Amino acid sequence: MSIVKNIFLIVILVTVVNAEQSVYSDTDFIDPEVVAKKNSREIFILKQKISQLKESIEGLKTIINGQNNQIEQLRLKANASDNLTKIINQLSQRVAALESRPKEVVKEAATAPITPVETQAPVSSGTTAKKMTSKELYKNAVLNFTKSKLSSAQDIFKKLLKKGYKKASTNFYLGEIAYKKGRYKEAISYYQKSASLNENASYMDKLLLHTAISLKKKGKVSDAKVFLKAVIDGYPNTNSAKEAKKYLK
Repeated sequence: MSIVKNIFLIVILVTVVNAEQSVYSDTDFIDPEVVAKKNSREIFILKQKISQLKESIEGLKTIINGQNNQIEQLRLKANASDNLTKIINQLSQRVAALESRPKEVVKEAATAPITPVETQAPVSSGTTAKKMTSKELYKNAVLNFTKSKLSSAQDIFKKLLKKGYKKASTNFYLGEIAYKKGRYKEAISYYQKSASLNENASYMDKLLLHTAISLKKKGKVSDAKVFLKAVIDGYPNTNSAKEAKKYLK
């Protein structure tokens, strides 16, 4: 009996030991160091992803800013184009008004002599110029212009324009200076102001011709042709008309 009892006790002990081992088996045991290492790897991976996302966001911001700059430039170009269109329309109206006038009036304007300028040393817009009258300043500005001293002439003409002296011809000369310097949009603006102030000016043929050339330089070919034809029809016996025919070919 004692042997059987001992066997039963051994079986019971083995069963208990196996049960305890199953409770604390390797599959269910959690090692804190393993968990910590696993979490560290996951945190590292997440940080990398966050860094990549930040870089992507910065890249998108750069693209958006670039697009905003392009949009702003397009808006400015559109506004400039609108202003140029308005100027062209105003000048076109002036041309139409000239064409509707009797030919005798046009011929009279075309053959009218330009006011002569007294020969004297040109002056700059400095201290000496300030002591002169507007009439003297104007003469010197024209003389500077004829001697191709465009910057000096421009300074004086702008002073005269502020004073309101001979606004029609002053705007014309400022237009000519801008034209000679290749600032065609600015030239067109000055020509338009000059034409609106005096449609019968003796320089009108040249004003219309240079307006046409400026328009052509700005890519407004069809508008340029309108002005070239106006020069040819309105001022047929002038050098401007001869030059206009060359541009129409």
